[in-house]
Amino acid sequence: MEQVVGMVRPEIRGLFANVFKYEGDVTPATSRKDVPKWDSLQHVALVAAIEEQFGITLSMDEMVEIRSVKDICNILDRHGV
Repeated sequence: MEQVVGMVRPEIRGLFANVFKYEGDVTPATSRKDVPKWDSLQHVALVAAIEEQFGITLSMDEMVEIRSVKDICNILDRHGV
């Protein structure tokens, strides 16, 4: 399932709203520097939310790989969800 450039799944926007209380635009380029509450503790909460939302388990490498919304989309594509 290829992501359209500039489009972000509603589920991912929802995760950012719930985990980070983030109300800004969520684009593939959205990264830690754009989200004030995206610190190491909230990163763990984001990983848990992704796993729960999509019914997958992320490897340690995948958890570390997440630095932007595009990284999340790439991981979801690899998992086929």
